[in-house]
Amino acid sequence: MITVEITTIMGLKAQMGGNKNQSLTLSNGATVADALDQLCNIYGRVLYKRIFNDAHQLNPGIAVFVNGIVIFALAGLGTPLQDGDAVLIFPPVGGG
Repeated sequence: MITVEITTIMGLKAQMGGNKNQSLTLSNGATVADALDQLCNIYGRVLYKRIFNDAHQLNPGIAVFVNGIVIFALAGLGTPLQDGDAVLIFPPVGGG
């Protein structure tokens, strides 16, 4: 088993019950997709719809980083996680 720390900010924090941090215990060999799925199982369908589209791909503007590296520079949602990894979910930023 491994433990990773999930962090989010701004709008997604509200879907996580006001928590910006969540520790997850995952099976060895777990991926970013596995971590996000477990997070959505904890916090429900509203969080899922904020992160994923109907094809289980990240919604536009959602960026996910593992240890400070955007997952698209790694293996995307299939990026394997290691014990102690830090995962940041960064929601779309708007304004003007």
